[in-house]
Amino acid sequence: MSGTTWKEFWSDRPAYQRTGAVVGIVLAIFQIYTAIFGSLDAMMQRSIHLGLGLLLVFLTYRAGGAKSGRLGWLDVLPLLAVFPAIGYILLRYEWITVERFSFVTPLYWYEIVLGIVMVLLVLEAARRVVSPGLLWVTVGFIVYPFVAPFLPGLLRAAPSEWTNVLDYNYVSPGGIFGIPLGVSATEIGLFIIFGAILMRSGGATLLTNISFVIAGRAVGGPAKVAVVGSSLFGTISGSGTANVATIGSVTIPMMKKAGYDSNFAAAVEAVSSTGGQIMPPVMGAAAFVMSAFSGIPYSTIIMYAIFPAVLYYLSLFFIVDLEARRLKLPLMTSDISFVQTIRDYGHMVIPIVALVYLLLGGFTPRLAGGYAILTALAAAQLRKTTRMSLPTMFSAFEDGAKGMLIVVVSCATAGIIVGAVDMTGVGNRLGSAFVYAAGGNLILGLLLAMAVALLLGMGLPTTPAYIVQVATVIPALITLGVTPAAAHMFAFYYSCLAIITPPDASAAFTAASIAEADGWKTGWLATRLAIVAFIVPFMFVYDQSLLLIGSLPNIIVSVITACIGVFSLSISIEGYFRRNLALWERAAAFVAALLLIAPNVKTSIIGLVILGLILVLTWKGRGREERTPA
Repeated sequence: MSGTTWKEFWSDRPAYQRTGAVVGIVLAIFQIYTAIFGSLDAMMQRSIHLGLGLLLVFLTYRAGGAKSGRLGWLDVLPLLAVFPAIGYILLRYEWITVERFSFVTPLYWYEIVLGIVMVLLVLEAARRVVSPGLLWVTVGFIVYPFVAPFLPGLLRAAPSEWTNVLDYNYVSPGGIFGIPLGVSATEIGLFIIFGAILMRSGGATLLTNISFVIAGRAVGGPAKVAVVGSSLFGTISGSGTANVATIGSVTIPMMKKAGYDSNFAAAVEAVSSTGGQIMPPVMGAAAFVMSAFSGIPYSTIIMYAIFPAVLYYLSLFFIVDLEARRLKLPLMTSDISFVQTIRDYGHMVIPIVALVYLLLGGFTPRLAGGYAILTALAAAQLRKTTRMSLPTMFSAFEDGAKGMLIVVVSCATAGIIVGAVDMTGVGNRLGSAFVYAAGGNLILGLLLAMAVALLLGMGLPTTPAYIVQVATVIPALITLGVTPAAAHMFAFYYSCLAIITPPDASAAFTAASIAEADGWKTGWLATRLAIVAFIVPFMFVYDQSLLLIGSLPNIIVSVITACIGVFSLSISIEGYFRRNLALWERAAAFVAALLLIAPNVKTSIIGLVILGLILVLTWKGRGREERTPA
C-alpha cells in the first residue's frame, strides 16, 4: 500500500486545508459523476463547477499571493460571497433560464448586487491563480463597452447599458457562464484529474523510468530524458508550466551536472514541457475549447496534432544531441531496469491506452475521460507498488481539483472577454481590418496572425488568447482562404508558444528558477530551440499533409521530408554537425530545412541537394581536422 496516510491527509493539516480538501474531492467527484451519468443542464453544470472552483481558490491562494498560511479577512470575505452569488443561480434556476428574457427583463436590485459580486470574484480569482496581467486585460474588456462610443474608427461601438453587461455575465448562459466555462465544466477537468491519479499511483515513475531506459544512456542522456519524459508527460498533462515543475525538478539538475549550461538546461525543459499542450491525446485546455468553437471533433483534432507534435520533439531531440556532441559530454550511467519497471508499473499504461482507444473510437471527450479515470483507479489496484489507499485516492482527487483551478478561472475570464467582443461587435470589425491590412496577401495575413497571437499571450493564458482569436483573427484567416481546420490549428499553436516567448514566458521563467538561471536569457534561448513550432504552422496552412490530411502518398512524402527538414533545421540552430559550422553553412541548412518541411516534392528535392552538400562538406572537414596533428 503506497502513498498518503490518513494522518498526512487529514490530522496533520489545519482546518482550512481540510475544508479545501473536502471541496476539492467534491469537485472531482462531481466532474467524474456527471461525465459518466450525464451532465446537468448547461448553466447548472457550469454554476456548480465554478462555485466549487472559486471556493477552492479562496481556500488555497492567499490574498497576498502565497499558497499557504492562515486565512485572513481578505480570504474569508470572498469565500463567503461565493455562496450567495452561486446559490442565487441554483435557487432561482427556472426563473433565470426559462421565465426571464436576457436584455429584456430588467434586473432586480439584488441581481445587480450579486452580478457585481460575481464579476469581482472572478477577477480576484484571476489575480490570485493566474496573474495580475489577466486581471487588467479582463478589466479592460469590461470597461470597453462603456467607452467604445467615444473611441475613434474601428474601436467605436454603440452605447451599452451597464446593467446589460451584468445581465450577460451573471444571469445568461454567456459571458462568465459561456462556452469556455462549459468546456472546463464538462471536459477539461476530467483529464486533469486523470493525470493526477496517474501521478499519485505510479504513472510518473513509469514515464520517468521509461525515459531513462530510452534515452538515459545515450550521448547527452539527461537532456534527452527531459525531452522524452516531457513528451510522455505531455500525453497526459496538457500543461506546460505544470510539466516544468513536475519533471524539471529532476531533469534540470541532472542536465547541469552532466555539463549543460544552466540557461540551456532550463530552456530545454521549458520547450519540452510546453509541448505538452500540443501533444495528443491530452492536449492543452485550448484544444478542447477549439473543438467547441470550431465544431471539429476532439478525436479529429488529435489526428491533426500528432505529426506537428512529433516534429516539435524530434527537432529538440536532435538539438540536445548535437549540443552534447559539441561539448563532448560523457555518457550517463543509470541502474534503472526496464524489466523491473514494467513488472512494477507497466500495468499503468492500461488507462492511457484505454483513453486513446475511447477518444479515437468516437466517444465524447467527457465520456472517454470519465471511463479513463475509472480505468486508472482500477489498474492502480492491480499491484502493490501502485495500489492506492483511500487517503491517497482522496489526495489525487484534491490534486486534480487544484490543478483545474487555473483552467476554471481562465475560462471564466475568457467568457467575460468574449462577452465584451460579442456585445460590441468589435470582433467582426477587427477581422475586416485584419483582412484589409493584409491586402489579400496570405503570407502577410499569417505573419499578422502570428504577431497577434504572441501579443495576446503576453497578457493572457493560452485559452483566453486563443478564444480572442476565435472572434477576430480566425474568421479573417478563413476569409483569406485558409481552411477552418488549419486556421484554428494555426492560432492554437502560437497561443501555446507564448508561454516560452518573452517577455511573458511563464514556462521559461519557471524552468529558470529551478535551474538558478537567467529567466530572460532562458526565454530567448527557448524561443530559438522551439523555432520548428514557429515554422510548421505556416507550412500546414499551405499544404495540410502535415496535418495528415490528403492522399496517402502525399502524406508519406511530406512526413519523410519534414523529418529530414527538422534535422537540417536543428544543425542550423545548433551551428554544429561533426564540427562547428560556418555562418553560410548554417544559413544554407536553414534554407534547406524550409524547403524540406514545406510539403512540396520540387522544393524538397532542392532542399535535399543543399543538405547533402552541407553534410559532405562537414564530413570532409571533420576528416581533415582529425588528420591534422595537434
